[in-house]
Amino acid sequence: MSEPNHNPDKRTILIVDDSPELLSYLGEILSDDYNTQVASCGALALELVERAPPDLILLDVVMPDMDGYETCRKLRDSAAGATPVIFLSALTSLDERVQGYVAGGDDYICKPVELPELMVKIQKQLAVVAKRRDLGQQLDEAVGMVLSSADMAGEIGVVLEFQRQLSTCNDYTRLSINIFDALERYGLDGCLRIQGRMGVSSRNNKGDCSTLESSILDHLATQSPDPRIQPFGQHTSFNFGSILLFIRDLPMYRPPDMDSERADRCGRHIDNVALLLEGACTRVITLDNEEARIDLNITVTNMMSMTKVALADISARNQAQSGEVLQLFENLASDVESSFMSLGLLPRQEELLRDLVQSYMVEVMKTLAKSKATEAALGAVIAQLC
Repeated sequence: MSEPNHNPDKRTILIVDDSPELLSYLGEILSDDYNTQVASCGALALELVERAPPDLILLDVVMPDMDGYETCRKLRDSAAGATPVIFLSALTSLDERVQGYVAGGDDYICKPVELPELMVKIQKQLAVVAKRRDLGQQLDEAVGMVLSSADMAGEIGVVLEFQRQLSTCNDYTRLSINIFDALERYGLDGCLRIQGRMGVSSRNNKGDCSTLESSILDHLATQSPDPRIQPFGQHTSFNFGSILLFIRDLPMYRPPDMDSERADRCGRHIDNVALLLEGACTRVITLDNEEARIDLNITVTNMMSMTKVALADISARNQAQSGEVLQLFENLASDVESSFMSLGLLPRQEELLRDLVQSYMVEVMKTLAKSKATEAALGAVIAQLC
């Protein structure tokens, strides 16, 4: 068994044969292109493999104590389980080749060894190993991408589920609870304040904010909302105007030595929390608009009620006033008739005076009737608004 100087830029080939002459010959021939190791029996080969698996094994079939087939079977259960094995044998029958295949060999060369054939088969097996290694790396990368995509899909799913539930949030407290439910699925925690027409709701994931949490939110409220997402030491704050959020242990700036997977996850969490708050802000606007609509409806209803009362009062006053005016004119006409005997007027003059009083009474009643028309028009408008 020998272990010559190792060149890290070369592939390593282990040659196993009980013939010292063949070991020497192959070791010398192959050493120009490869690191070579030699072992005179299967047991010594297994020892070498346990120390450091080679890139390829040339294995004699006929050896004392343990033949090549048995050695190959044990190699397949060792650290060299995936290392290609090329059998070297003077036994050339199909049965021998089948035994080599069943034992786990990758190729078979008949002795005496033809150097060109040997070099081609070595290169072919090493190429297969390289391709297998590349495919393995590609598979690992693909699996990593699939797992990463699955994580991202799950994270986006939290946002989509939150958006779906927004319509059930009829007040700030329910909205706050839904936000913390989503944050919990990301493994995040902190404190939150929502402020608008419906008042102020300051909460954590358990209930009302502590005094310290409220002071943190008060501080955030005094800060400029541009940019809306800002670092807060190893934490991150979100100022979306109507919503303030402080997340613990979510660094916005990640140091170079941070685990890359955790750094990526933190970045995605910040983006996803921003999406959550965008949707929450839209819901706050909707709730505030609904609150404003309710307030406006109450105001309009009160105004309509007051207008109806005022219109009824005006109608009653107009009715009473019309009656009073008509009565005054009737009294005036009666007094005029009574004064005719003392005034000594001619019949024509008396008739003229009667017509004059009557015409003024008609004009006054017309004027009063116009106010009734205005009253009726106002009543129709109120009826349309109700």
